[in-house]
Amino acid sequence: MLNIQNLTYLQGGIPLFQQANLQAFADQRIGLVGKNGSGKSTLFRLIRGELKPDGGEISLQAGKTLAFVEQEIANSALPALEFVLDGDVELRRLEKILARERHDADWFDAQHRYEAIDGYAAKARAAQLLDGLGFANDALERPVASFSGGWRMRLNLARALMHRADLLLLDEPTNHLDLEAILWLEQYLARYPGSLIVVSHDREFLNACVNRIAHLHDRVIDVYSGDYDDFERARAEKIAQQNQAFQQQQAKIAHLEDFVRRFRAKATKAKQAQSRVKALERLTRIAPAHVADGHFELEIEAPERSPDLLLRAENMGFAYGDKVLFRDVNLILRSGARIALLGPNGAGKSTLIKLLVGELAPTAGRLEMTPDIRIGYFAQHQLEHLDAAATPLAHMERLAPKETTLALRSFLGRFGLAGDSEDRPVASFSGGEKSRLALALLAWQKPHLLLLDEPTNHLDLDMRDALSLALEEYGGAMVLVSHDRSLIRAVADELWLVADGEAKVFDGDLDDYKSWIEARRPRETAKPAEKPRQEAAPRPKKKALLSKQAKIETELATVQADLAEVSRRLADPATYAQPAAEIQALNGRHAALETRMAQLEEDWLELEMELE
Repeated sequence: MLNIQNLTYLQGGIPLFQQANLQAFADQRIGLVGKNGSGKSTLFRLIRGELKPDGGEISLQAGKTLAFVEQEIANSALPALEFVLDGDVELRRLEKILARERHDADWFDAQHRYEAIDGYAAKARAAQLLDGLGFANDALERPVASFSGGWRMRLNLARALMHRADLLLLDEPTNHLDLEAILWLEQYLARYPGSLIVVSHDREFLNACVNRIAHLHDRVIDVYSGDYDDFERARAEKIAQQNQAFQQQQAKIAHLEDFVRRFRAKATKAKQAQSRVKALERLTRIAPAHVADGHFELEIEAPERSPDLLLRAENMGFAYGDKVLFRDVNLILRSGARIALLGPNGAGKSTLIKLLVGELAPTAGRLEMTPDIRIGYFAQHQLEHLDAAATPLAHMERLAPKETTLALRSFLGRFGLAGDSEDRPVASFSGGEKSRLALALLAWQKPHLLLLDEPTNHLDLDMRDALSLALEEYGGAMVLVSHDRSLIRAVADELWLVADGEAKVFDGDLDDYKSWIEARRPRETAKPAEKPRQEAAPRPKKKALLSKQAKIETELATVQADLAEVSRRLADPATYAQPAAEIQALNGRHAALETRMAQLEEDWLELEMELE
């Protein structure tokens, strides 16, 4: 389907890819991995045709279609639902043809194709995509421009998923998603009918979605079978074998060089020495291998002494105006506690972190902090507060003016900010580099308590692993919000659930939380083709709405069957041997059924929104 052969691409005159190869076949799900800067996003731009290779070939099989997520943040006045429907380019093209008054051969072909792709259910499919990505039903008619940047990126993702493509390219699709939406996306991609190439730094997401790994390194692409865990095992074995071969070759080279050095001057051995020189020249040198593309030794130290009690919340609540996020929260945080917060998007996880750090004040109850404890706080909005004109070294010198430059440079190096990175202004930094600098500034202070809100965003897999190890070794207390399940499993001893106006201990692990989400989702949203799940004793209003919805579904099925039969007759050439009046009546019947179907679908969606 996709064939990349001998790809060479220069960036600033330096090869980013050199003789690189990759093939994607039907039903393959490929995870594209590599350190930041290895060329993952550039490769996607080359595949999409936005960039031209300097050598080699990139080709998509004739007739195959490609879908991808636009990285531009849309600023459209279209309602969210219509914006997502625009992702199905063929659907929109057919709709334009079917809107014509003249029913010619093109119109009938379009009608057949529209039915084949189940165009009548397109709105319902788009609504389901938006629901899975966390959009409430009352948001479907809101204009795209009214959403924040993160939610507009979700709309871009939904639009790409709406496109029925043979090959789907996804570049960090989980970056703007919470854990609930990530779990939904995993299940959706598991059923995706086409092929997939996905860039992600989330190992559990990769394990759930892919069956091959394409590893970008040293300007080439190596392909491994299996998921990300399989790749790590296979690569470790490959590296071990390469290192063994390297050691053996080094011993052989040393032996040859020693022979040449000892016998080159002796006439009796000159020919043998010269043959050894030629052997050395012919030898293809094996490079030493490294386990990771980037090597980081992060360390986040806690103070030598820490009070046992760090903070206490009693009957704490918080509300934005009339909207209560949570109430009656009782929390005692002691030294060494390691808590991860779970819960749906918007339930209040980040707000709870802001309360604990003092950025917000409770609107009910009280929160007491032990005096003089140091808090290390990381959140994505803090990256915007870094001094864009200053270098990482300048940031560190402000924090530790008495420390030597050598010590500060060495410390920054642990966070991947060595070399020219520490002397560049922050304005030129990527999101990952800014995150590493924020973590370095936090770690220098040796906090008693870490409050971390999505610390792995923008970090590649090597840096995520290093951060995970550092947090495992950290001796202080920690409260973590993250959609990185590997990190949560590694560092959290206790899970708290923030949902439905409460924040309390969750009795279970991450697998139990996944079950909690799956059990909750059918109650929140029913599939359009199914009746909503009824509670044991539904309220009278809800019962009446469910009854109306069931009647609409029955009538909708009848209308769909009638429309299919009328369409079949109109597509049959024999029909046009009948009197013109009968043909006109059939066309009128077809138009009336289409109008009725559209009205029924709209009525169904209105009832669904009212049920929500």
